[in-house]
Amino acid sequence: MVISNTEDTKLFRQKSKTITQQIIEKITSYIRNGEIAPGDKLPSEKELRERFDVGRSSIREALHALVALGILESQAGKGYYVRQDYSLPIDNSVIFDLVLEEEDFFDMVEVREVIEKQIGVLAIQRSTDEDIERVRHAVNEMNRALERGDDLIYYTTQVHVELARASHNSTAVRIMELLLPMIVSKAKQAHIPPDRDVREHERLARAFFVGDTEKMKHEVEEHLEYLRERFAEVRSKEAETD
Repeated sequence: MVISNTEDTKLFRQKSKTITQQIIEKITSYIRNGEIAPGDKLPSEKELRERFDVGRSSIREALHALVALGILESQAGKGYYVRQDYSLPIDNSVIFDLVLEEEDFFDMVEVREVIEKQIGVLAIQRSTDEDIERVRHAVNEMNRALERGDDLIYYTTQVHVELARASHNSTAVRIMELLLPMIVSKAKQAHIPPDRDVREHERLARAFFVGDTEKMKHEVEEHLEYLRERFAEVRSKEAETD
C-alpha cells in the first residue's frame, strides 16, 4: 500500500463539511483509486493525525464510522485494515450521515428504541429455523471477536441486523441498516467494556431464542438506557477535564 504524499492529503476545512467528514472522504478516496487495497493496513492513528493535521477524536470517529459500515475492520493491537469484502457506497454523503451531533445521537437512540421493540416482537412471531440460526451465528461470531480482542462494532451491529431480518419486514431491515451505523460511531465514545457489550447483545438474542416478546421489549429498553447513561457519563467526565 502506498499513499501519495501530495498536498491534497491535507484537509481544506471546507465549511460545508465537518473535519470528520473530510477525513472519511480522504480515506474512501484512497480506497476508490486503489492506493489502499482490500486487506491493506491503514497508517496508524498517529500518522493519520499528522497527515491530516487534526485531533485524535476526529480520526477515531471517522475510523469507527467506516468500521460500522463494514469498510474497515479493527484488529487488536495491529490497527485498521480494509475488509476483503468491503463495499463502498456510490455517494459519500451516505457515510457522512454517520457523523451525528450529540443531540442528534440521543434523538436517534430514542427512535431506535421504538423501532427495535416492534422489530423484536415481529422477529419472535415470524422467524424461521433459518432466521434463528443466522442470529445464533451472529452471536457466535461476536463472541469469537471478543476472544480475539477485535473491535466489536461490526459484530454487535450484525446481531441487530439479523434480528431485523428475522422480522421478515424489508422496511425494518432498511431502517436498521441506516440507523445502526449512524449511532454506532458516536456510541463508541461511551467506551462500553467489550465483555459488557457482548452480554448486552446476548440478552437481546436470548429473549429472541426463548420467544418472550415482553422480555424482548424489556431488554431493548435496558440495552439502550445503558448506552445513553454510559455516553452521558463519559461526556460529562470529558467536559470536566476540558
